Amino acid sequence: MAIVVTALICFATLPVSSKDSPRIYQTGKLLDLQVQNVSRGVAVIGSMAAPIPGLLYVFQIQCDDLAYFARYSAGKLSYKPDWIVNDPIDFRLDKGAMFLKRPDGKELEVRVVKKVRVTKDDKLTPATDH
Repeated sequence: MAIVVTALICFATLPVSSKDSPRIYQTGKLLDLQVQNVSRGVAVIGSMAAPIPGLLYVFQIQCDDLAYFARYSAGKLSYKPDWIVNDPIDFRLDKGAMFLKRPDGKELEVRVVKKVRVTKDDKLTPATDH
């Protein structure tokens, strides 16, 4: 019985995993959202080969003096982002990944491909190719 109590005390003092910790979001401004048709590879059915269509979303988000460029690759029938350019967007950064808070409260994981320091005099223009 003493072993069980000792084990319970040890488990109770372990740190809580990051999944259980509260998620703290920053609010930025969605400067641009571009959608590009891409090929996600080739599907071979019998002796026929066909490209697998997909979409590439390129987000441009500014928060304070940093502008983030992030990408999300999706299938044609996957989740389609429904944010509006120039509106606020909530996001969090965790271990090199960016998580965008969707309007339904869920998160969309995107990959940050570039960060740009923005000064007061700089005016960012929409992304054209990343």
